[in-house]
Amino acid sequence: MLKKNWILAPIMLLTATCTRLEVDEICTNLSIENNSFALIRGSTSHRSEIVFNVRERKEIRDQYITEIISIINDNLHGRIIMYCATHSSCEYLYNKLQENLNNISIDYFHGGLRDNERETAMNNWKSNSTQIMIATSAFGMGVNSNNVRV
Repeated sequence: MLKKNWILAPIMLLTATCTRLEVDEICTNLSIENNSFALIRGSTSHRSEIVFNVRERKEIRDQYITEIISIINDNLHGRIIMYCATHSSCEYLYNKLQENLNNISIDYFHGGLRDNERETAMNNWKSNSTQIMIATSAFGMGVNSNNVRV
C-alpha cells in the first residue's frame, strides 16, 4: 500500500529482533519487491557479554523464591536485574527479597509507578545505589550498566 501510493518514497524498517521469515512477511504485507530493499544486520546488535537465562517457575512460590535467592547469592559481585511479567509479580518478588536479603539495596520498576517513583528508582540504579532491580520490560530502555551480572 505504501509503495503504491508513494512509488519513489524510500521506506526504512528498523528492528533489533526481526527474523528473515518476518522480513519476508513484512515485504509481502507492504507489497515491497525483493529487489527493492536491503537487509542490513550490523554486529553492533550482538552483545556477546550478555547471557540470558530463563528458568521455569516452580508451582509453589516459596520454592522459586528460594532458587532466586540462591542465584542472587552466587552473583553478588555485580548488580542484578530481574525481569517479571507483571506489576504485581515485581512487587511480590521485591517484598520477598526484602524479607530474605539483608544489607542489599533492592528496588522495583514498572509502568504502574508514579512519575516521581520511576524517576527515583531509575536515578538510584544509575548512581549505583540499587544493587538489585526487579522490573517489567518498562525498565531497561537506555540503561547501560557494565556491571550487571544477573
